[in-house]
Amino acid sequence: MIKFYIDPGTGALLVNLIIAIGTSIIFYFRSLFFWLFNISNSKVNKVNPKISLFSEGEKYWTTFKPIINSFIKNKIHFNYYTMSFKDPALLIENDFIKSKYIGNGYLGFYRFSKIKSDALITTTPNIGNKDFPLKKPSLVKDLIHVYHSIIALPHYKIGALDNYDSVIVGGDFQIKSIRDLEKLRGLKEKNIYKLGIPYLDELNMNKKNLTSNKKTILIASSWGNKGCFKTYGTSFIDKLLSENFNVIIRPHPHSYIHEAEFINRIKKKFSANNNVIWDEKNSPSSSMNKSNILISDSSSIRFDFSFIYQKPVITLKIESPKMIGFENQFIESSWEEESERILGPVIDKSKIYNLNEIINETLLSFDPGKLKKFRKVSFYNFSNSGNLISNFFSKKYE
Repeated sequence: MIKFYIDPGTGALLVNLIIAIGTSIIFYFRSLFFWLFNISNSKVNKVNPKISLFSEGEKYWTTFKPIINSFIKNKIHFNYYTMSFKDPALLIENDFIKSKYIGNGYLGFYRFSKIKSDALITTTPNIGNKDFPLKKPSLVKDLIHVYHSIIALPHYKIGALDNYDSVIVGGDFQIKSIRDLEKLRGLKEKNIYKLGIPYLDELNMNKKNLTSNKKTILIASSWGNKGCFKTYGTSFIDKLLSENFNVIIRPHPHSYIHEAEFINRIKKKFSANNNVIWDEKNSPSSSMNKSNILISDSSSIRFDFSFIYQKPVITLKIESPKMIGFENQFIESSWEEESERILGPVIDKSKIYNLNEIINETLLSFDPGKLKKFRKVSFYNFSNSGNLISNFFSKKYE
């Protein structure tokens, strides 16, 4: 007779694994049921909310979570539509939220086009554009864009916000690029709501300063041609490792979709090095908490990291001609150019092989006081945007 022995630690791990799998299965079939029958998870369906939120899925949870929490806290009824059955909002059991999984693909696109609401807040750009599958819902009176990153319109794809009625902005620098494009294309002026950038609320709440005996470098790359790996390669990572830095690599989530083979080659190259960690989580908080300095390109994570943690950023410069198909072909934003130099050094290919020395010098000489002052003059309602959005729309539609 064969006897099997499982030590307590492994046994606990197996139990947790079984529970996790079981929970995922229940979550999946529950969401599938809602999708098939086009119903919501709310116990109370008598109220017809005037305000709705739409999300493509869980990767934008940090943007919607502060808004959702504040709506519920202030007892505001609202709809929440999502295209992912993994969206955490579907698990919320509360009478003030009517959450609905509308599905993905053609049926999801169709259901989105039939949404009826006085106000629909979404972070999805390009809605209503010719080659984009999400058409502007004709029964929505006010289609409102909320930023999910600290960038201006030149970094969006061409026509990304042309079909929106309103935009929730985080600072004056975002207003200028919106108005410039409206004049250029003869568009109707959008309503501008100066309410802030809600995902910063969540990142700020998750802030922790963790220390390590070794310096930890976070490398966060954009995807496509504006990503630093495409322009600078990965040899600079080899040099960082030669100095025994801890290196966390965080590609943009779209990289795993649109350039998976390229990312897998980089993974394979560094797979044997214990000082390299890959971050594939939806939120960058865990990696930012551990890091002493960030290396990035034009990614907006630079501003998240510097403004929340008051730590330095090294920008690997990507020239704008690389960004074909984006609004910067028509308008410019000097804000990014000016602000990136306040965050830390900006270097090009001629200086990339001095990166180790630049990192050490920057960590010794960096002054966080400049960042605090710059943040204060740049943003509305920093780290409290969710509450302001909730209060504004509750009064607007009371």
